[in-house]
Amino acid sequence: MQNVTPWEQGWVRIQEELRHHPGIQVVHETQGPVTRDSVPGATEGPSGPHLDASLYERSVRFSEIGSQWKTIDPYQLVTGEFFLTPLQQAVRENPPSFDPSLYSDEEQRIGVELRVIDDAPFTGTGSFVAIRLQSGVKNLEIWFSDHERGLWQMDLDYNTYVEHLRLTKGAFGWQHLYTQAPLNEWEFERTADRIVRMLDVLPHVFPECDYTPLRERLSARLS
Repeated sequence: MQNVTPWEQGWVRIQEELRHHPGIQVVHETQGPVTRDSVPGATEGPSGPHLDASLYERSVRFSEIGSQWKTIDPYQLVTGEFFLTPLQQAVRENPPSFDPSLYSDEEQRIGVELRVIDDAPFTGTGSFVAIRLQSGVKNLEIWFSDHERGLWQMDLDYNTYVEHLRLTKGAFGWQHLYTQAPLNEWEFERTADRIVRMLDVLPHVFPECDYTPLRERLSARLS
């Protein structure tokens, strides 16, 4: 594959690993063409607001790349999806829509500044992760909408988010490890169970990956 950075090649390998693993069924996947020959840098103007060049180094230039998957026997069921929007494209997009019946006035106000970087169009859950574009702010906030429970700021920066996304392969619910969602309360019992199952199963499916930081984070969140 020509003109692909090592970071982008890593995403290609993730799709290949999911596709060829005997314990995983890929339901849908997509990989569009690389949209530019050069790696974008920090720019302002036609390419969008000024962002640090290091952020683009952890973005992709595929017009789209994503996979929807689930584990199969002999593993317990874990489902997931990632669908990345190139950062250079995301900053030029319109904000996502926010149904007033699902989001507070404050969440809708924040939502005007959000641009989606990762969502789940194949599954159709309505969940997404977005960066927040604020004038004069270079350290981008990361926000997660799980559609049913509103909007949550994540305790991660952009680079760390996409690194964790690669580790989890987009397993549903992992983002709440890094929000203030009360995972030890009944309202989030299903979410907590899903995360526990993810961290029980994925280390066996991908033994070369180190899930220790996520396990430690879960233990702290549930204590």
